[in-house]
Amino acid sequence: MRKEKLITVSEVINHLHKIAHPDLAFEWDNVGFQIGDGNQEVKKILLTLDVTENAINKAIRENVDLIISHHPFIFRPISKITNPLYLKLIKNDIAVFCAHTNLDVIKKGVNSALAAKLNLQNVELLTTESGASVYQVTVYVPSVSMVEVANAVFASGAGIIGNYNNCMNDYEVSGQFMPVEGSNPILGTKDKLEKIVERKLEFFVDSFKLAKVIEAMKKAHPYETPAYSVNRQSKPNENFGLGMLGELKREMTLEDFAKTVKKDLHAPFIKLWKAGKSAKTKVKKIAVCGGSGTSVISKVYGRADVFVSADFTYHTVLDSRIPLIDAGHFYTENPVLENLREMLSDFKVEIIELKAEEHEIKEQIII
Repeated sequence: MRKEKLITVSEVINHLHKIAHPDLAFEWDNVGFQIGDGNQEVKKILLTLDVTENAINKAIRENVDLIISHHPFIFRPISKITNPLYLKLIKNDIAVFCAHTNLDVIKKGVNSALAAKLNLQNVELLTTESGASVYQVTVYVPSVSMVEVANAVFASGAGIIGNYNNCMNDYEVSGQFMPVEGSNPILGTKDKLEKIVERKLEFFVDSFKLAKVIEAMKKAHPYETPAYSVNRQSKPNENFGLGMLGELKREMTLEDFAKTVKKDLHAPFIKLWKAGKSAKTKVKKIAVCGGSGTSVISKVYGRADVFVSADFTYHTVLDSRIPLIDAGHFYTENPVLENLREMLSDFKVEIIELKAEEHEIKEQIII
């Protein structure tokens, strides 16, 4: 009987980093592997929005090997390890990994999960904010090698613009070179100027994929020393961003939609700011942002009928020119656990969740 391959903490983390790369996180954030041994075997994973005492106690009871959370467990540098929660995790060999703003900005992350919960259609990114930048790469290749080089860079993750893959421009150009001492050219003769018709290929690459793409390009290129350039772009990266825009299947009143949000997110209560509108105002175009959405509210104006998020400040509410629905930080982000479960579906491990009713947030008293 063939023995099943052991799955390690590092393998799970590497898989998630391919989906939500840590370089996508904002500079102020602290994401990734936070506690544990990367070589430890994983048989059971706990998914949770936060690594709280309730989550840790459940992980211990259920013999969990790895906790995957959205919010960072360790956010700021620590100078000593005396916190009882740290010690519980270490004593019980429980590893901790988090994906925070890097999970916020991907298309199948926090905001797409929220949009799906609210049954929004025709969804698109609200902003183009992320921790990653975009580069334009230009490379010159012989015409006969164009397809091979292009396929290599596409396979490495280049050429993605929004919802389109394999994006590239190419031009016919005239090039020249002279092999000198120590060269090993496939074309040309030492100390003789060689002229050749080539293809100039141009494509965009996300910053965290750049090294891999360049490596693949060089490997597929027939020249001993390919001629290429790399330029960082000032334009936003359309592949990632905070928040989502979408549409309801049918129009409904602002009041009815607010009630739908409360029901679909299982929120104990919500806050609705009508922004001078009637509760019977019809809405269809919806903007959402899981967690704190105040920073992106300016991106919503003129694009949606209502904005669903959380943690709106007093003055944000008063100044808003659009109706706001504050459904709570926890309730707008917790749906992402379903997406995380789907991301881990290829691993033969047991996956459990810290349910909403098990989270400390349920201990708040609504009077």
